[in-house]
Formats: sequence, structure tokens, C-alpha cells
Amino acid sequence: MFFGKKIAFIFSNYIVIGTIFIACSNKAYSQNLQVADSVKSRSANFSDTNQDEMGTVNPPDNFYKTDSIFSLRSQRGYFPSLLHNFGEQATAPIHFKTKQWLITGASVGITAALIHFDNDIDDWARVQKQQYGWVKKTSPIVTEFGGNYAVYSVAAFGLASAAFKDKKGVQTSLLATQAMITSGVWAQLIKHIAGRERPFAAYINSNSEGGYWHKPFSQFDQDLVVRKPGSSFDAFPSGHTATAFSIATVFALQYKDRPAIPIISYSAATLVGISRLTEHEHWASDVFAGALLGYLCGKQVVSHYNKTHKDSLNYKQSKIKTELTFIQYGNKVGFSLKW
Repeated sequence: MFFGKKIAFIFSNYIVIGTIFIACSNKAYSQNLQVADSVKSRSANFSDTNQDEMGTVNPPDNFYKTDSIFSLRSQRGYFPSLLHNFGEQATAPIHFKTKQWLITGASVGITAALIHFDNDIDDWARVQKQQYGWVKKTSPIVTEFGGNYAVYSVAAFGLASAAFKDKKGVQTSLLATQAMITSGVWAQLIKHIAGRERPFAAYINSNSEGGYWHKPFSQFDQDLVVRKPGSSFDAFPSGHTATAFSIATVFALQYKDRPAIPIISYSAATLVGISRLTEHEHWASDVFAGALLGYLCGKQVVSHYNKTHKDSLNYKQSKIKTELTFIQYGNKVGFSLKW
């Protein structure tokens, strides 16, 4: 494929990947938010919700309207939040600012440069297992931390957190699953659009440097699929790398107060990306695109969670004055004590 067309094609793909860039403009917490305003707002909401003009207390909301993660209505519920993440990611270009377009352009440029050197990088990477025994032993294991091992690890972390009643750990594992799901869906969509040949398939089938780029959705061309395996169409981007970086980003942002965790998380994800090269499964440009996709998905997921939970977090962290209130519900009376 003509190199200029490749650049145009990459740019169109990064518009899809770039739908995640809205996360770049969102902050976890607003440093200018005043605690007093938060407490005042919460107090007003408490009064409006639980006490009408006659002083009676309203009955509690239906279960599906609560902020439980099992809720199917509240935006804090797992599935409504997951759907919102997809929507926010898909509509992000509408909100692009100059900074986001510059980042997108830089990403396209880096990917184009990597495509130019993909074959040379692959020549170096594919012989590492032959030259070094430790690479041959560890690479197949490391690469699975972008696949099944990633799922198992997140699940184990969530279960362990639940066992030790670590609420933040449980929430982090749930956010990691959302990041994995969203990045996985986008990665598969882009793979179908790109139709790029994997390195090992290129050496066997087309003998094309950097892999052959088929037309979008060529995988659904039955005549073509009969003659070519699935590995001829699903190289760009690297799904394993996207998964690894989506998880790493969630953990890095959730535990950014512990400097070692972001370093460990991103280092582990980078090793997964390198293993995709040594396993001869992906080109360097596939890995870079997958890493960027995973990072953006993880960042958006955490950002959305922080936005929807900001008020409650500020409220819990604020010093609330003790308050004793007289309440009436039907023919019952009592007192409500807050502290």
C-alpha cells in the first residue's frame, strides 16, 4: 500500500482511537472545590430528600434507583457506567480542543514512523528467543498478562480486596474490567477496519514488509478468508497491549499516591508489549497503538468514576457538624442524629 495512503489510514484510525482522548481533559478531582460548599449542598439535599414541608420523612428510594453497583438506573451502577464510558469515548472528537488534536497528530506521526521501521524492528525482535534462553522461557508467559492472565489477575485482586474489606481495591478491580472491556471493543473494531497482516503471517503468506493492509472488513469476505487465515487481518492494533495498558492505567491512577505502583504497573504493561514483538505476533506500530488505546480507555474510565463520585468523596472527607433533627413518619416520631 502506498505510504501516503497508510498515513491517511492511520489518521482515520486514530480518530477512532482518539475518541478516548476526552479523558485527557478531565481531572480526577477539582482542587478549587470548596469543602464548605460541598457540605452545604449535601445538607440541603439531605433535608430535601428526607423531610418535606410538614416535617415528614420520605420513604427510601427503590433499590434500582440507589447508588449500588448493581443498580441499572443510577449512573454509578456498573452497567450504566460502562455504557456511559462507551458513549463518552465515542463522542469525544466533538469536544476536542487544540491540545487533543496536537496529541492526535503526534500519535499519527509516531505510528507512521514506526510503520516505516516495522520490518527492521521485527528482524531484531523475532530472533531474541533464539539468542537468549531466558527470553524463550519468559516471553510466552509475560505475553499472557495481556490475555487470560490479565483477567485472572484482576479477578484475584478484586476477590482478595473483598475478603479484606478493601473497598478501594474492589472498586479498582471493577474499573479495570471496564477499561479492559472498552479497550477490547475498540481494538477489535479497529482491527476489522485496518485488516493488517501479522508478522508471522506476512513471512508465510504475502512476504510483504510490514505486513499487507487489506481493505476494511476483509475478514468478512468469504472468498478471501478461504485463502487466508485470520492472522492475515488482525494485527493493528495489539489487543494484548491495549488490555495490559488499560489495567496499568487504572491501577496507576487509583494508587497514584504510592509512586511505586504506577512504575510497576506501566513497566509490566511495557513488558507485555515487548513480548508481542518477541512472540512475532505484532509489529512495533501495532504495539504502540495498542498501548495508547489502553491508556486512554483506562484514563477515561477512572476520570468518569471520579466525576460521578466526587461529591460523595468530598462529603465523606469533610468535617460535618453534629446535628440532631426531630422527624415524623406517619404516626411515628423520632430523632435523627448526624455526626
